[in-house]
Parts: sequence; C-alpha cells; structure tokens
Amino acid sequence: MFGFGKQVNAAEINEEMLNHTALLIDVRDNDEWDGGHAKNALHLSVERIMKGELPTKDPSKKIYVYCASGARASAATSYLKRSGLNVENIGGLRDWKIGGGAIE
Repeated sequence: MFGFGKQVNAAEINEEMLNHTALLIDVRDNDEWDGGHAKNALHLSVERIMKGELPTKDPSKKIYVYCASGARASAATSYLKRSGLNVENIGGLRDWKIGGGAIE
C-alpha cells in the first residue's frame, strides 16, 4: 500500500455491509473489475464519480473505496468527501486481500 488507507479489516467491513450501514466501492476501470474484485463490492469507476455520479446520497452510510494501489481511490475519496459523504480509502485490492477479504 502507498499510505492512502489504513490496515483493512475485511470482516468488519463485511459486517457493516450486512447491516446495510456501509458500501464497498471499486473505482477501477471495467477491465480491472472484470479481472476480479472484492466480494460484494459495487463498481463505480473514478471517472464516473468525478462526473458527479455518487454511490449514495445518504451521509450516514459509510463508504469504503479501493482501486489497484490506492491512488484513484484517493481521488474518489476526496471528491466524495467534498460531496458530504462519509468515505474512507482502504487502498488497493491487494490491501483488501491482505485484510482477509474475499475476491470474486
């Protein structure tokens, strides 16, 4: 990881998603997504986010964002925070795996 996020606790994030209090967003491009992504993640590329597409308008819902390395997730995180959302950059897909997260 390049210092964009913190150590990922995939079990905690999965629990939050099961409780409908959080979303996990993959901001990579379509080819990367098709090559494998975090289980139960939603796909919303950083380009779509920067054009104003939001994964939710609910500021009480926690949004976890990742990409390949954390760089695009950082850009998406900044934009989503400016939009008033509760968002955290968890780095890259590798960080998700290291944190115990499943890939599909």
